[in-house]
Amino acid sequence: MAPRDFRAALRREDSHRRERGMPPAVRARLGARLREARAPKPAWPRRPVFWGLAAAAATLALGVFLLWTPSTRSVGGLELARASADLEVREDVAGVEIQGGEAALLDAARGITLRNQGPLVVRREASGVRLVRGRAEFSVNHRQPGAPPAVVLVSGGAIEVMGTRFTVEQRESGGAVTLHEGAIAFRVRSGAVVPVTVGQTLEWPAPEPVPPEPERPQPIAAPLPTKAAASRVPSTPARAPSVDDVLRELEVLRGRHEFEQAARYLEESMRKQPLVTRERLSFELGSLLTYQLKDAPRACAHWARHEQQFRRGRYAEAVQRSRVTLSCERQDRETSP
Repeated sequence: MAPRDFRAALRREDSHRRERGMPPAVRARLGARLREARAPKPAWPRRPVFWGLAAAAATLALGVFLLWTPSTRSVGGLELARASADLEVREDVAGVEIQGGEAALLDAARGITLRNQGPLVVRREASGVRLVRGRAEFSVNHRQPGAPPAVVLVSGGAIEVMGTRFTVEQRESGGAVTLHEGAIAFRVRSGAVVPVTVGQTLEWPAPEPVPPEPERPQPIAAPLPTKAAASRVPSTPARAPSVDDVLRELEVLRGRHEFEQAARYLEESMRKQPLVTRERLSFELGSLLTYQLKDAPRACAHWARHEQQFRRGRYAEAVQRSRVTLSCERQDRETSP
């Protein structure tokens, strides 16, 4: 018996199956598997990817929110750049009122920063920042050539600034500005412009000039005997300079930064002035010792003499502020036996 060829048998069986075709049941199962393979996969396995994309989108949105959210609080159109823990501030129709604590308010558009020195009311207006009431130190960024000046409004007019540091006090019946650095110009309501130099204090309304004392008539001397006639007529003593003359000379010395010479000049001029005109010169001397020479012992001693001589004077509030700035009470305790 000849051996059987299995490979030939398999080829014949495969040929027969191809001729008969695929059975219907097998064709149905194969079609179902093909449809399942072509159908989209369920979303459940992709949930980790979805949550990752959602977290990234939320992080991006938070970053944009923090980027565009201002970091400083705004009150009355002014940014609250710095505030103490005990700050009490509120807004009303009059403006921003600081009732307690310390704060730095910024007008970024005009480059003006003000720091309160006690309670105050300030308001931002179209033409500038108005100090309604209180005392504050102002700092103004340097302006470019040709740029309009920054303006601080007060009851007596407007302070025009190109970049400097100064202190303004607004009271019920007037106020004062003291220049520390740079230069400012005070424009009064009539339109006149008054320049203010470093160390100078300008008040409004302007104090009324003190009328000069009437000259006393000189007694007519009796004629001398002929034999004892004087060889020459005695000269009339030179008249003391007026307060305005002294203040003009003082501004010249201040402009040259000759502060020590200006102090000696004021001390000498005060001895030649009557009591009614001596108060202004005494105040200018104290301001010079306080802000230009920064000589605390001399300034405190001078303010003590000033308060003793001019009780309830018109500069009483400014003198008291200077004494607080210099800590005169502490120095008095240290020097007292």
